[in-house]
Amino acid sequence: MGRLPLGSRGIALPLAVFALVVVGALVAGAFFVARQEQGLGRNSVKLQQAFAAAEAGAQRTVADWNTDLFNVLVAGETASIGGSLGAAGWYRGTVRRLNAQLFLVRAEGFSGDSTARQHVGLLVRLRPLEISLPAALAIQSPTWAGGPSRVDGTDTPPPGWDCDPLGPSVPGVLAGAADSLLTTFGDVSFDGLAALATKTLAGGRLLVEPALMGATCDRAESGNWGSPLDPAGPCGGYFPLIWSEGPLTLTGGTGQGVLVVNGDLEVGGGFQFAGPVIVRGILRISGAGGQFWGGVVAANADLDPNAVLGNAVISYSRCALSRALTAGAAGALLRERSWVNLY
Repeated sequence: MGRLPLGSRGIALPLAVFALVVVGALVAGAFFVARQEQGLGRNSVKLQQAFAAAEAGAQRTVADWNTDLFNVLVAGETASIGGSLGAAGWYRGTVRRLNAQLFLVRAEGFSGDSTARQHVGLLVRLRPLEISLPAALAIQSPTWAGGPSRVDGTDTPPPGWDCDPLGPSVPGVLAGAADSLLTTFGDVSFDGLAALATKTLAGGRLLVEPALMGATCDRAESGNWGSPLDPAGPCGGYFPLIWSEGPLTLTGGTGQGVLVVNGDLEVGGGFQFAGPVIVRGILRISGAGGQFWGGVVAANADLDPNAVLGNAVISYSRCALSRALTAGAAGALLRERSWVNLY
């Protein structure tokens, strides 16, 4: 067998090695691309987790609107929010009050392992109850005699309150109008107010006055309805919606918010209240009398023409009505352009 020509010797081995290098490079490239695709897919999943956490946090804040925390903020102030979504991630953020009606909800969402982050914002407006009072006192009886009481339709803020400029006056007493005022309040019926109440009473006799737990307002106390005479105090920003299922007798003290009585309301002892008062039965003010800032609706076909007695003062007040309704208002998204992906 003859010898291979000089120069042809060993070419198969280099070719095999070259082929192995090329195949190895191709395999390595395929693995690199696959690994990159896997990483991109994993990152996309984490990014979507973070986005979903941010969106859920913002939406949860609006759905569970904390009136006691958010509605007492002044323009420019912020409150912190946050929560866990389990393995799906977690969120944190702030609620900033922009003006009397608007809030900006900012929520940062994080993936379950906290390696991805997304940030969304929502513009939220307050949606207060639609309680419109056309007079200081609206009653269903066609006639009314108030004795020594004073019912004034002049816009009058409660003493010590920092209110907007006064608005135009309304009638002091409007008879024959209460029935229509008690049908619905926007999309809420009279009975539907019970579900919105922050304080529910069975009725009976009650002395109302602010209550503290240490240096903070004790909102769990049934007789604590805020402090209209001390607007800068611990209970000055507390405006509960009070629902009394039966006749209620108030023997004195002070309160503010929205008072709804599914029956008769009797007031004495110099009781003072700021905000709308809605009475399905008869309103009686006797003894040392009482004082109301805001407006009163008393609806009953058999309303005693001398129902409002004693040394009573009922003053119409846009400021008291607005604050009482706004303080307990839920948040709602703006109808247009309420959402933005911040980053």
